[in-house]
Amino acid sequence: MVSEQSPAAEADPRFTRSRQAIADALTEHMQRTQTCPSVSALAEAAGIHRATFYNHFDSVEEAAVYVIAGDFRALHDLNISDRHKGADPAAVAVATLNAMLDSLRQRRSLFLLASTWRSSSGLMGIGDLLLDQLYALRRDLGVDKRESGPTNSVEDVYTASGVHGVFSAAVGGNTDCDPDEISVHLYALLPEWIRRPPDSLPN
Repeated sequence: MVSEQSPAAEADPRFTRSRQAIADALTEHMQRTQTCPSVSALAEAAGIHRATFYNHFDSVEEAAVYVIAGDFRALHDLNISDRHKGADPAAVAVATLNAMLDSLRQRRSLFLLASTWRSSSGLMGIGDLLLDQLYALRRDLGVDKRESGPTNSVEDVYTASGVHGVFSAAVGGNTDCDPDEISVHLYALLPEWIRRPPDSLPN
């Protein structure tokens, strides 16, 4: 998981502004140059001190993971909103997978940078983000009460690692498969609780 900050720090508008400035500067730099900036260069572009960068992230790679996490959170919220409106769960799930893949392809250089980050869980790149997506789905679909942490099930880690592997091949590899086709096949490999969630969502 990306470095956690105390609630007090996250409530501070200056903290929020500087973290967003880092994310925006990194996104712009990677789109423009396709190369990883140094911490000093990124801090300068964000208009902050180098030491401030380390109040937010341990590395530029972790900052890249943070940017992708924001994209994934927005897609998750849209997924749950569509389900609450009565959309077909299977269609929503496939559309979400396709949107995640499209987002990563648009941010290919950021994804490749993020893929070199190893989290405290031992998963590489966006593996932790995918685990977070699973926990959020469990919570918001009312599947069970399991929390994230050291009791992660083997199924969750296996699922997150598998999805990450497919995304890595589709974004960083040489596969020319149709994204819609990738999403449909990936959906078929997901656990039963994702493909056939409870009929009613918790309010």
